Amino acid sequence: MYYTKKECYTDTLLSLKLGVINEEDLKDLLNYYRDNEHYECCSGLVEAYAQYKKEKKQIKDEESSFKGD
Repeated sequence: MYYTKKECYTDTLLSLKLGVINEEDLKDLLNYYRDNEHYECCSGLVEAYAQYKKEKKQIKDEESSFKGD
C-alpha cells in the first residue's frame, strides 16, 4: 500500500500525540518504509517527528514558566 507524504505525516503525528506509537517505534517504521522504497512516507514521518518534538518542547517550556510564577 502506498501512502502520500501528507498521509504519513498526519498519521505519525496523531499516533505520537495519542500514544499509539512511541519514539522508539519510529526507527522500525522508518526502516519499513525505506526498505519498501516509500520515500515520501519516510519524509512525512521525519517531519512529523520533528513537529512532535517541537510541540513537546513548547509544552514543557510552558509548564516550566507556570511553575516559575
